[in-house]
Amino acid sequence: MAQASTEEYFSTNHLKYTHGNRIYRWHVNAFLERVSEMLAESEPATVLDAGCGEGFALDFLTDRHPDVRFTGMDLSKEAIAYAEAHFGEKATFRTGSIYKLPFSDNSFDTVLCSEVLEHLDEPDRAVEELKRVARRHVLITVPLEPYFQKLNDLGKLLRINPDPGHVNFWTKGSFRHFIDGHFENARCDTKHIFQLALAAV
Repeated sequence: MAQASTEEYFSTNHLKYTHGNRIYRWHVNAFLERVSEMLAESEPATVLDAGCGEGFALDFLTDRHPDVRFTGMDLSKEAIAYAEAHFGEKATFRTGSIYKLPFSDNSFDTVLCSEVLEHLDEPDRAVEELKRVARRHVLITVPLEPYFQKLNDLGKLLRINPDPGHVNFWTKGSFRHFIDGHFENARCDTKHIFQLALAAV
């Protein structure tokens, strides 16, 4: 996965993927490997990463799925500019709101939404948009609580990571309930302090 200097751009997501700590990077890469494995299970030809940030996850995934056409979308124009500058040869990037995705119905085989819903005031509304543009599957990841919050509090205390700005906090049980409210027969999994759900639409 490409590394970039934090001096040229900063966001909490950017820091997550460019952190200098070796254990921190191993943890993030292990999570991305699990995302990649579950993405492969959906057998997509086209993938949308809704809320792609600066494109670091897409950089990782395009290396592992070279035959898949990836599109990244994020609300932040600065993040998309960064993604286009660093990873534009690997994926297509667009700005837009997750509440009103700038794509027609059934546009992508699989829609990925990774580490986004915990930041949203209306996550249910966002999931309905993910389903609308998905042709076959939706893959969602969120932090696993209360473990993520406890480790994040420790990180803030040690001054190795800032507040990520979460407003939703899902335990295994509450995440399962949330997913079941939108999908039938979704498969949920965990990796370290993250949880994932792959569901057909």
